Amino acid sequence: MAKLTDLPVELVMRIIHYVLYPNHTCQKHGPTSLGDHHLLDHNQINCLAKPKPRPHEERKIVSCEERDCRVYCEQLSWPKGLPKNPLVPLSLVNRAFRQCAQELLFKNVDLQKTSTTRLFLKSLTCTSKSSNQRQNRDNRPSQLSRHVRSLQFSWGVCRVTGKSGASLFRKVLQTCPLLENILITSQFLHEFKDVILEALASKPFIKEIVILWRKDRDSSIYDWQAHEVFSRLFSNWNLLETVELSGIGSWASNSANPPLHTFPTLNCAIRTMILKDHHFDELTLSNLLKSCGASMRKLQITGPGLSLNPDAFGRVLRDSTNPNLECLIVLSTYHREYMFRNLNYDVPVISPGVLDIAFDSPTALKNLKTLSFHGGYMATDRLFARLPKSLVKLSVEQWKIPASALIKALVSSGHNEGPLSNLMCCSVRRSGEWDIKDEMVVQQIMEMRGGCFHIICDRALDSSLPTHSNRSHS
Repeated sequence: MAKLTDLPVELVMRIIHYVLYPNHTCQKHGPTSLGDHHLLDHNQINCLAKPKPRPHEERKIVSCEERDCRVYCEQLSWPKGLPKNPLVPLSLVNRAFRQCAQELLFKNVDLQKTSTTRLFLKSLTCTSKSSNQRQNRDNRPSQLSRHVRSLQFSWGVCRVTGKSGASLFRKVLQTCPLLENILITSQFLHEFKDVILEALASKPFIKEIVILWRKDRDSSIYDWQAHEVFSRLFSNWNLLETVELSGIGSWASNSANPPLHTFPTLNCAIRTMILKDHHFDELTLSNLLKSCGASMRKLQITGPGLSLNPDAFGRVLRDSTNPNLECLIVLSTYHREYMFRNLNYDVPVISPGVLDIAFDSPTALKNLKTLSFHGGYMATDRLFARLPKSLVKLSVEQWKIPASALIKALVSSGHNEGPLSNLMCCSVRRSGEWDIKDEMVVQQIMEMRGGCFHIICDRALDSSLPTHSNRSHS
């Protein structure tokens, strides 16, 4: 009879994964709900499996069934119940389970406190005597530190990290030689900027970086700046693929006369760029996008902003984005939507929207396959005639374009002619301006071409909607 010690590593890993996520297999291969189509791109709408979570989202997967929290008798190892992390008891089964559990435990780590970070660093550097002698002789990091692939430094946005925190950050990165993904929400004092940037630049295998920053008027706090991130970090990472920057600006907030900064041409092939709540002007954003070269396939960006008016934003999207871009997601900023809500919605929009400008050139974004945008004044009904024929997926929220404009564009796109001839999925989340007859017409047209149409009524946007208005079509 086979024993646990006879099991191969691959099977042990599968057992551990099943214990961690007992219902994950069913969820992964189950049918995608209609509402999910709204958030999917052209590659995902026909895929049964859900999109793979990003590294900093992996540990947020929650099992459908709550874990057993019974209190056991005193003579057991954990009389108050098993530890919340099932990898801890699994590591006590045997050596194979311990090695596999340790690999998963250290592969992706969320460091929410400096105290936890110190314990984590201690576990990476403290080894057995024999292992320590071997490592000193070979000058190699510990096996545990070689497991680490993803780190999240989320010490709290309200806590400013001083010298000890910056030193701790540097030591942790030095101890993880194979680090690939990193998320940073922690705040550091400006005087330790070089320590932070040099520690990050020394990691040659970085594939994804997420910097979630809230701009602060305090000049003593390090203000992440776009030109420094690109020139001092990205230029050193040849494997970088995914970038998410939130809240960073063009220059330091306390700079009276901000200098002009150029962005280096990067050696890495950035595939996905996410820019949220940025403080870029037209020149900075243009140079930033151009420095990424022709590798970018997905751009998610908020705008316009206080330093970027709608016309300038549209020009940047038209003139500075990669012509081979496949997925564009544009989200309006809160302050601009707030201004528009105070205007009369019955007044027709005469001036072109951001996307009207972005698509007013026949060569701009000519290979785009997914377009998603949010904002009542992001586009007008002139947009449809300018969209590229390559478009497969369209999703919009809170738009003011009448259904008749979309119907006209769809009807004129038959027989592989017109701008929307390849559109196969259309998803609309709005507050109920469309007539149900128009919705049915759009649904019929999409079904005739073998596609799908989803209308999602968000009651949070319009409290006057009747109960039966929440519906979707496919």
